[in-house]
Amino acid sequence: MASISLQAADLGVERFILDDGWFHDRHDDTASLGDWWPDASKYPLGLAPLAAHVSALGMQFGLWVEPEMVNLNSELYRAHPDWALAMAGRPLQTGRNQLVLNIALPAVQAYLLDKLDALLTALPIRYLKWDMNRDLTQAQGADGRAVGVTWVRGLYALLARLRTAHPTVEIESCASGGGRMDAGILAYTHRFWTSDNTDALSRVGIQRGALQFFPPELLGAHIGPVPFHTTGRSQSLDFRAGVALPLHFGLELDVRRIAGSERVQLQAWMALYKGLRERLHQATVWLGDSGDHIVWQAHGTADDLVVFVTRTAPTEARHSPPLRLPMLHLDRAYNITRIDPISIGVANAGVDAALHKAMRAGQPHNAHGAWLASAGLALPRMAAESVLIYQFQTAPAYS
Repeated sequence: MASISLQAADLGVERFILDDGWFHDRHDDTASLGDWWPDASKYPLGLAPLAAHVSALGMQFGLWVEPEMVNLNSELYRAHPDWALAMAGRPLQTGRNQLVLNIALPAVQAYLLDKLDALLTALPIRYLKWDMNRDLTQAQGADGRAVGVTWVRGLYALLARLRTAHPTVEIESCASGGGRMDAGILAYTHRFWTSDNTDALSRVGIQRGALQFFPPELLGAHIGPVPFHTTGRSQSLDFRAGVALPLHFGLELDVRRIAGSERVQLQAWMALYKGLRERLHQATVWLGDSGDHIVWQAHGTADDLVVFVTRTAPTEARHSPPLRLPMLHLDRAYNITRIDPISIGVANAGVDAALHKAMRAGQPHNAHGAWLASAGLALPRMAAESVLIYQFQTAPAYS
């Protein structure tokens, strides 16, 4: 754990999250949900030394929890089997080896608040990944009464009390990925985990869909490992980073395996994100489709715009379609700059037009807003599964 945290800090990571497996007697997914205290065999001194180590490296410390669930093989279930949702006379319906706690019960809320409050009080935890990994089936309490709305209200009550007691702790809503992304839970949490599918090609569509309802700063998007466990596919680090960067950017891979030139690439992407995030996360977002498997996403204002151009599949045309941005001022000039790390996005760079060679070299291109809105910026040849990032800034005069 120390080696991973050191490597993460060296890359520039700002928050380190300890995932599943940290709590009492949790060695696989068949046991211990509900027993929310550190496992003595793994952490004989508790989590305090690890949290202190992470904090000393300049990172925030975070923790994964799944409070609404319980395993049959747990101290909690053995003590309170009546706290789990079940229907009398019918077999228990487990999912992922777990049952759902009847969080509508005040006693269940009090138990969970006590366990979570103890962790948040004793440790410098700044972030909770609040997971929920199965459906509500047999939604009935031990008294035979159906729960549904009361269960949700119980969850909200628990979250509200936790937020009041620990207002600086950020909570991410996760339900097997993006299964609980709604305005109701957002009143008590800070962001969503968009999907467990971190395949960047899949994520292009997933994230564009999510942006129809929620702003980018609420949507978690991570660079995942390859091959992806959900699809079996692999993509370049640059493509994974370019797709993840516009949202709440993070890493979900073993940083110890990132070395050499790939490590330099990743550091460049992380530095780019830190430089852009205020602009990406506090502005208007536009989504567009240029055709020929190219989509674009723009963040900012008509005066200062960051535009992500993504090709998802090989071209079917002799020339790339132009990038038309209808939100630009029609009476203003713009300086256009390529701001992504230059290693990505261009196939057959040797035959690119002089314009794109100059932009790759850091030279801005000047064009009029009316032209960019109607005719559009000519795009270079792009390899399949690549991302280009441009910045459009109003210029004092057209030249």
